[in-house]
Amino acid sequence: MKTFKQHSGQMGNHINLLEAIERGCPTATYNIDVNLKNRQKAIDDYHYGPANPNQAEDYWNKSAKIFNVTVATAKTMMCGNCGAFDVSDSMRECIAKGIKGDEPTVDANASINLADLGYCNFLHFKCAGTRSCKAWITGGPITEKDKGKK
Repeated sequence: MKTFKQHSGQMGNHINLLEAIERGCPTATYNIDVNLKNRQKAIDDYHYGPANPNQAEDYWNKSAKIFNVTVATAKTMMCGNCGAFDVSDSMRECIAKGIKGDEPTVDANASINLADLGYCNFLHFKCAGTRSCKAWITGGPITEKDKGKK
């Protein structure tokens, strides 16, 4: 049997989800299960990585082969400069609210800044700027000034 506190905590989470939806935040910014599922698909199908950018092992060699470029060039093709990487203020606000949830002491911006988090508009998950994938395109990242342009 659930306690009142458990029910009220769940209610708070539902309210946060509704607020995120009303703000126009992507589901993966506030639903960790959706985010992890989409990130795993990016790993499995789109060569998202390296898992640990500080120990990339042969990731960049494989990336160079995928793009038919040198390793040095492959290392420049990161999420942080991808045209699908959204780091606009409004998206980072969505990510921060999703990380924070109902926890008033959580410093979501610390996590966002340390991981250089943005949102991948192509693969629909919170993405780290120091990683890359096969869907990389030039021209990014997306900032607030880019939003709504046609």
